[in-house]
Amino acid sequence: KIKVPLRIKIFMWFVHKQVILTKDNLIKRRWVGSSRCCFCDHDETIQHLFLECPLAKLLWRTIHIAFNINPPVDIESLFGTWLT
Repeated sequence: KIKVPLRIKIFMWFVHKQVILTKDNLIKRRWVGSSRCCFCDHDETIQHLFLECPLAKLLWRTIHIAFNINPPVDIESLFGTWLT
């Protein structure tokens, strides 16, 4: 029902299911490399990349100021009920 391109809907569904290939998910698939976020040097997870990283927090603050949308506290609250 949301009017966004299909590729965005699919990407957001992957985020919701937590199967985006962040470094923690890559390591589970035997990827050899650093698990650290390239923006802040913490372990990269979906939660971190979209909500906890200082860059993500800055983006959420900007969205809050521009559109008065409160930042989500976790991945589930990012979506509400529109994907379930």
